[in-house]
Amino acid sequence: MSRRGLTFTVASFLAAVLLFLAWHLPVPYVVLVPGPVTDTLHDVAAGGAGGKTSVPVVSVTGAKTYPVTGHIYLTTVGIEPGDCSHSPTLRQVIHAWFSSTQSVLPKQVECQPGESNQAVQQQNAQDMTNSQRDAVTAALLHLHYKPTTQSVVVASTTDNTPAAGVLRAGDEFVAVDGTTVQSPAQLHSLIGAHPPGSTVSLTIRRGGVVKHVSLKTIDSPATHQPVIGVTLDLRATFAKPRVHIGIDPNEVGGPSAGLAFTLGIIDKLTPGGITGGRTIAGTGTIDGFCQVGPIGGIQQKIAGALQAKATVFLAPAGNCAEAKGAAPSSLILVRVTTLDSALAALHAIITGSGTFARC
Repeated sequence: MSRRGLTFTVASFLAAVLLFLAWHLPVPYVVLVPGPVTDTLHDVAAGGAGGKTSVPVVSVTGAKTYPVTGHIYLTTVGIEPGDCSHSPTLRQVIHAWFSSTQSVLPKQVECQPGESNQAVQQQNAQDMTNSQRDAVTAALLHLHYKPTTQSVVVASTTDNTPAAGVLRAGDEFVAVDGTTVQSPAQLHSLIGAHPPGSTVSLTIRRGGVVKHVSLKTIDSPATHQPVIGVTLDLRATFAKPRVHIGIDPNEVGGPSAGLAFTLGIIDKLTPGGITGGRTIAGTGTIDGFCQVGPIGGIQQKIAGALQAKATVFLAPAGNCAEAKGAAPSSLILVRVTTLDSALAALHAIITGSGTFARC
């Protein structure tokens, strides 16, 4: 073989090796794929997929329940290759770019740098636990059950505000300057009485332990009222009825099943149900005030809903633009802002009368 031929052969071999490595080496992205859907009106395998026994997704005791018809599916998103400790290959990413049901995101969007896979799983489990609790609160308050306790808690803190790094999600506001907190409006009023830059004394309960915290107030750019930088949630407990959700937060994580759980609870406690026998799917966070919030992975969730033969999809208002681009015209896309808006839309669809907001 001539020197030129040998050089060409070696170069071709090296190029093939480099292409093979590039094709199979991991890259710093995550691939979102449609996850499994779960019917909140029926049963789920105990202990996750593959479990030999099943339990109701939603079970209620201490109140009269009613037969269910139709389906209310909560939708999920899967991540390939499975968790934050691994990365997809270039081949997987390129395949996902050309898929109508998959999405590619920079890895740091789903997995914070330096954050362990265990920490991510723990946060997802905590988000699911909070989602289930808020769903019970929202559903039972909507149905006018009287709570035995009701408290205002921290849902989240805003970066670069006095509350950031001091208060935590789940902290319960007990008192402000010694005055017992009884409602969100009262809390806002008590904090608002302190001009920006002044100190407000808070009594909070965290994990059953009472703590005293002092924070400076700042001026809100949006309302020009004194604030400390928190988003609030409402937490309530009920003597009856008792609601149990059979999904293990360690098996299905995140906050986005809140709306579907809430509708499942309401359906079981409502004569005739709320689906009209239809197959409904949806997504969205919910808080104790019955506000529905946006989520991630709407494209994948719609794909999962279609696989489950859903004809109606409830989408948070903040996800509507993306949802409209991912859904076929045959799927009724409902624009949801609150629990009331979701229920009103379902009633209009079932009865064929009235109007509702679409994406």
